[in-house]
Amino acid sequence: MLLPASTLAAINNVVALHLEPDTTMKVLGAILAPVLSSDSTPARKVGRPGPKPRKATRPRKRRRPTREARDRARAALEANPNATLADVAKAAGVSHGTAINARKDLAAEARKAARKETRKSSREKSKAAKPERRERAERFLRDALAHGAKPVSDLEEAAEKAHIDPHTLGQARAELGVVTSRANTGGAQAVQWSLPG
Repeated sequence: MLLPASTLAAINNVVALHLEPDTTMKVLGAILAPVLSSDSTPARKVGRPGPKPRKATRPRKRRRPTREARDRARAALEANPNATLADVAKAAGVSHGTAINARKDLAAEARKAARKETRKSSREKSKAAKPERRERAERFLRDALAHGAKPVSDLEEAAEKAHIDPHTLGQARAELGVVTSRANTGGAQAVQWSLPG
């Protein structure tokens, strides 16, 4: 920007006065203010151009498939399990993603049913095995307690030798209604078991 000759002369006169720096700046500001404000041409930027302004766009709405669409896809998969997902989507009139999710749902339900069946069969097997172990533990307790109360520590030791686990022994004790008492014999209040009645 070129300054007018009158402004340059005024600046030279101020510099020649040898004023304090603050005072010089104030005077120069007063001289240059009208010149700078009258210049309405914007200064050209040097360097890289800035980013282009973006167009205002509305965000895209993502359509979520309805439950009905997934049910249609599931029905199509169940009707023809060997069909490709593209064929299933076309037949059901749904998107490919909905067909994929329907297939995942069916697979999850199949796994859940298989786990349920496995648990059911293992429970039935264990129920068949438990009575035999429990009956053996009940016979052991009846025989051991036939002649009166015995200390629990002795009974547990004998049960271990007879290969009866503590859990089964506890179940047999509850089934028989074994009475627990404390006696001063055999140590400080030793716990004893005896048959009811």
